[in-house]
Amino acid sequence: MPVKFTYRLDKRTRRLTWIIASAVAVAGVFFVSYSRSGYFPTWLLFFGVTIGLLYVLSIPRKIRVTETMFEIHCVVELTAIALEDIASIRQMALREMRWSIPLLASYGFFGYYGWYYNLSEWSLYKVYASQWGNFVRIEDIFETVYVVSCDDPQALIRQVSEARKKR
Repeated sequence: MPVKFTYRLDKRTRRLTWIIASAVAVAGVFFVSYSRSGYFPTWLLFFGVTIGLLYVLSIPRKIRVTETMFEIHCVVELTAIALEDIASIRQMALREMRWSIPLLASYGFFGYYGWYYNLSEWSLYKVYASQWGNFVRIEDIFETVYVVSCDDPQALIRQVSEARKKR
């Protein structure tokens, strides 16, 4: 029977989302109001809107653990990891993510997702988090590291461990 863990935005993430959306709206109004007509401002606005829409499509929505798969569902994207491919799963302390910087990622706009580079370990993480805390680190047999967040990380770890034992 599949178990679902939903993403919930914490106060910090909601506040950052509001600030980023407001800043983008003000910049857009300023850009449209004070730019002269031409191709360059139009193309710049087009690329800005396109990048923003690509961010929205990758917002994580839920985590699902089935008998065979660990799935991370985003608005359009689905990341599926076979349970037999998971090498390790553990809870991460907040200090382990302190030196992580977003590369191709969102920091606070409806969550934290994308590729992050950890300066303390010199490694890449694929992050799917809705809050900056309650992290669970999943490493697969191909040495790809995924970091997810949920309200109850111990329950997620327990569910994945139980599903792996059944296999």
